[in-house]
Amino acid sequence: MNQQPVKPPDYSPDKFVDREEETDKVMKKVNALVQKSALDKRTIVFTGERGTGKSWLLAHLRDKMKEQDGIAAFLLNLADYVTEDPLLAVMEVLKKFGSDVLGRQPVTGVTLAEMSRALMPEVRRTLETRSLAILVDSAYEADWKMLTVLEDYFLGPLAAEPNVLVVMTGRGRPYPWKTPELRLKAEFEDLKPFEKPETTIEQLQRQKPKAVPKAKEIHQLSGGNPLANILLASYENPAQALDQVVEGLLGTVPTDQRPIVRKYLEALCVLRAFDEERIPAMLAAYYGDRTYRTQPFARNRRVREAIVRWAFARWDEAQGGYVIDEVIRTLIEHYLKEAIPQKWQALHCAAYRLYEKWAADYPQSRERWQQEADYHGGRLREAGFSPKDCPSPEDEDQASIELPTAAAVSA
Repeated sequence: MNQQPVKPPDYSPDKFVDREEETDKVMKKVNALVQKSALDKRTIVFTGERGTGKSWLLAHLRDKMKEQDGIAAFLLNLADYVTEDPLLAVMEVLKKFGSDVLGRQPVTGVTLAEMSRALMPEVRRTLETRSLAILVDSAYEADWKMLTVLEDYFLGPLAAEPNVLVVMTGRGRPYPWKTPELRLKAEFEDLKPFEKPETTIEQLQRQKPKAVPKAKEIHQLSGGNPLANILLASYENPAQALDQVVEGLLGTVPTDQRPIVRKYLEALCVLRAFDEERIPAMLAAYYGDRTYRTQPFARNRRVREAIVRWAFARWDEAQGGYVIDEVIRTLIEHYLKEAIPQKWQALHCAAYRLYEKWAADYPQSRERWQQEADYHGGRLREAGFSPKDCPSPEDEDQASIELPTAAAVSA
């Protein structure tokens, strides 16, 4: 398809749906601060997979706080500073905060430490008459060097003030904050996709009214993920548009790295959990090249790091491996099944054979691996294939498909 990728709509209050529970939770804390009530926990972190509406929630909270007397809200999106030097980026943050909240920028032409020290007395004078909410978007996705500087010179000192509320969003690996208010006293809420089809219908009524007749199909494909909903709704045939929808969901990955990250996700999307030991078999099946089974462990680790770096997977102790975000995993798998069914079959076969072997080789964990083998065998049967026909690793002899360069695999 030649259609250009869809740009999701920008936030506006009339397009916002649901999230009443999350909004009420934050606004209750805002009201407590405005009434000078002591709050032990003044940091809330909303986590969640790509597209669940974390950025829209922060924008909505900012608008709600504008309607509330006695509170000033400062919205900071760290994605805006992803390419900047950490020191220069935090200097820009301090200037923006001074302009937006204090009415003037802090003293310029000095070091970051001096700017921070000059800022805090003015902040405390402001806090004598009103409370303050710092809304930080894309906190976990930001470079940790940037977060270190941001905490030392801006976020940490502010969070320690009793009249300051911090609300953050993030997906992926959490940053280990040093400030107690940001780490030990933080509350975490996982922002889920829309559970009910009715909520997806309401979203489309406000954002893509022409797509409402397809709402139930869209909800079934997306699992209620708001971003996936709007991307799917942007095409005449949602099921046939999965390729572009997947590209839209990978939009946070730089364009030069997106193709290889997508290939890794496609290779692993049929697994309910993965790690470095499972990666070789899946890459071998995906590319039709048995040499991937013997590639160095360090290269498998880089595959895992490429996925985790962009927060598309997280460690799950119960699963004993890394779990890909469900909306990404299911939409990519659905795309492969519809567009390249032989590759989808090869991946499930590879997983089936791998887990069958592990069930035989490791008696102490046989039940666990047999359950996984049965899952993949079941998926194959649902599609009309017999798992007994899956080739063993020794018999694999598939044609190579779009083999990446050595440099790409080691990226």
